Amino acid sequence: MKVYYNLDDLVVKSPTVCGLGNFDGVHLGHQRLIHELVTIANKNNLESFVVTFEPHPSKILCPEKSPPLITTLCQKKKLMEGYGVKNLAVIPFTYEFSQMSYEEFINRILIEKLKVKRIVVGYNFRFGRGGQGTAEKLKILGMQKGFKTSVIQPVTINGKIVSSTLIRYLIEKGDMKEAEVLLGRPFSIHGIVVEGEAIGRKLGFPTANVSFSPEIIKPAFGVYAVLISRKGKIYRGIANIGQKPTFKKNNKDNQIMLEVHIFDFNQQIYGEEIEVYFIERIREEKLFKDVESLVHQVKEDLIKARYILDKIQNQNNPYLMHDACNQLLSML
Repeated sequence: MKVYYNLDDLVVKSPTVCGLGNFDGVHLGHQRLIHELVTIANKNNLESFVVTFEPHPSKILCPEKSPPLITTLCQKKKLMEGYGVKNLAVIPFTYEFSQMSYEEFINRILIEKLKVKRIVVGYNFRFGRGGQGTAEKLKILGMQKGFKTSVIQPVTINGKIVSSTLIRYLIEKGDMKEAEVLLGRPFSIHGIVVEGEAIGRKLGFPTANVSFSPEIIKPAFGVYAVLISRKGKIYRGIANIGQKPTFKKNNKDNQIMLEVHIFDFNQQIYGEEIEVYFIERIREEKLFKDVESLVHQVKEDLIKARYILDKIQNQNNPYLMHDACNQLLSML
């Protein structure tokens, strides 16, 4: 997949079909849009483009209300490539850009720059100054300007509309099973392994300390059964995310930490990128009266985590179409 960050340098020679949106989470609703985009491209010999915005428009327009992100741009790219998108245009979202009218956006970017012949958007997509552009206006203007608009209706699961807002709510309360259903894959955090204080190693449970983007949503504090993607391979493990209250003197700034213990693994991985997939929450984060109590609890957590990961081994999960993720189940 080709990725373009500067529209001034983008030269499109063939007619395109463009999908528009923020795509945070690339959840089942987004996936339906992308599937429609790729299908239209293949049937009509069009170049497929996803057009998105970075940072999320709310960061610029109302930063005090801007929600945390479900996926980083890096994760979005990998997911979209796995779903068959050929081109991704990442438009820098600035205040000046936000003042562009929806008519100018259509003329300057979609028609002149991207040579659009088909557009695919979600039912609630809005764009242009003040959000005055809508899916319906795209349809009307398209009939005048020579392109056709397909509007994807909401995807519902168990009577609930799949949305980034609902998924954030589920993640923040630690309901990873339900979040997985709406995402079509487990929620994951991508980060770099950094050096810590080796407390886990001293206790007999060495952990990888994962540094991740502060903009990413934090799951409810606690212990989780997880899968870890590293260099194209999948490992089982257990993770704790939180502020380590038992070792508060070592965390005076109350930083939120993600620590991962990889089962049956003893390699040095400082500086490496890994992705941690949250499968199920085992318990909330606790303050233990002493280290011995903590060690006893961790041993129980490890047993529970192995049981949870064993249990999903034979389940038929239709998610995971991208890079190492398609190995998540086959390698268990």
